[in-house]
Amino acid sequence: TKFPSKMDGAEPTRLAFLVTHIVQIKKNVLNQLIQHAQAQAPLECCGLLSGQDEVISDLHTMSNRVKSPVRFEMDPLELLLLFKSLRAVGDTHLGIYHSHPSTEAYPSATDIEESFYPDCTYFIVSLKDPLSPQIRAFQIEDHKVRGVEMIELE
Repeated sequence: TKFPSKMDGAEPTRLAFLVTHIVQIKKNVLNQLIQHAQAQAPLECCGLLSGQDEVISDLHTMSNRVKSPVRFEMDPLELLLLFKSLRAVGDTHLGIYHSHPSTEAYPSATDIEESFYPDCTYFIVSLKDPLSPQIRAFQIEDHKVRGVEMIELE
């Protein structure tokens, strides 16, 4: 499994952004991201990532209400319950993830339009090459996409 920290393999026309942020994420969370994407394929999967001290250590799968291969939408009640449980244990919401079952790990126009958390890191798992899933991370603010470098922690 490949977890690129830079934007290798992306289309050249989409490299017109700079990596301006770094995110620390546990390797087991990256593996769980891929497993969730594979389990939900050919539909998009989605969920939230949390942790403490700016380190992502936990993955929270969510239901994709629209059950679509090209779009995701999380259930508001599931989100509310998750945010309550995060507060109860002192964790922080640090990321949002979803999969692209048949396209590259780059935000679609819909992903960009529906990105409502500019301080959050967005992770996309691509299953375009099923034998070599890829995960990339981004920040999206004011319709601008910035790559985020991932640092894997054990």
